[in-house]
This record gives sequence, C-alpha cells and structure tokens, in this order.
Amino acid sequence: KWARIHEIRDEVNKAIEAVRTTGAVGASLQAELVLQVNEQDEALLASLGEDLRFVFITSAVKLVSAAQFGVVVTPSAHAKCERCWHYRADVGSVAAHPTLCGRCDSNLHGAGEAR
Repeated sequence: KWARIHEIRDEVNKAIEAVRTTGAVGASLQAELVLQVNEQDEALLASLGEDLRFVFITSAVKLVSAAQFGVVVTPSAHAKCERCWHYRADVGSVAAHPTLCGRCDSNLHGAGEAR
C-alpha cells in the first residue's frame, strides 16, 4: 500500500516543483491538488480520507477518475491558518479566533479532532 503511495507522492512532488519554479506557489501548503487516478489508485488514496492532504503536504487534494494518471496543481485561493499553515476555506469561521481554521480552533478551544 505505502509503496504505491510513495510513488504517487514522488510524481506529485515533481508537479508541485514545476509550478513552484513559475512562482505560482512557494511552499507546498500553498498548493491544492487534483489527482487524476485509475480506479485502483483512487480506492487506495480515498482510504486515507482527510489525511491525504497531509501525505502530500498540501492544503487540499481532490481525486478524479481517469484512465491516465495526472496531477493538476493550483495555488489555493483560501486564507492561511496561522497555526497549521494550511490554506482553508474555514479560516476565520470562528469570530473569536479569526486567524485559525476550524480544525485548529477545535483542537485548541474545543473537543479536538477524532483520530
């Protein structure tokens, strides 16, 4: 399982680096991914759920079924969480902590995330 994930991660890192050289993103956390994957890879990657973005060290990952493997890297349009540095749509969703994402707010000031 992990050998294939590492192979995919190597391809993702190459794609991120190519976009980084254009200046569109700096750090990998500024990137959002669309991975075009076959059925087998989709099942493998989907099994990681929300943790998939941590494997690729990006702010978001979307899986799309495709015959050919492909990686699309785009800069995130969302704000950066000052705690985890991920770019997320929910940064500022809690008025009392406007610089945190929902996950970090929950971990610091709420029940925390279930693992």
